Amino acid sequence: MKFFRPCLLFISIILFGWLLMSNINLINVAASLSEYEINSQVEKVNSFSEINSLKEFAIERINYIEVIRQRFSNNATIRIAVIVVLVLIQIVLYTTKVSHSKTLSKL
Repeated sequence: MKFFRPCLLFISIILFGWLLMSNINLINVAASLSEYEINSQVEKVNSFSEINSLKEFAIERINYIEVIRQRFSNNATIRIAVIVVLVLIQIVLYTTKVSHSKTLSKL
């Protein structure tokens, strides 16, 4: 038990760190760069003169958005699994602490 609890705490800290680091890169720190990209895409749409080329561009963007959505969905699934593991680790750590303290109080 002396080795089990520190191992679970170490795993828990590593998983919390991974969650933190995986979410930090989702923060939009370069908002002006995003606005520039959006404006350039709007200019590109406005420059189309044929409807077929505009349709091709729209389909390409829709496919790109679907790929991004799928990646976010996969990442969210992984994060939920990590959170469930962390909750289970915390429950095990709490119950072992409670049972350990009860045995000490009986002595």
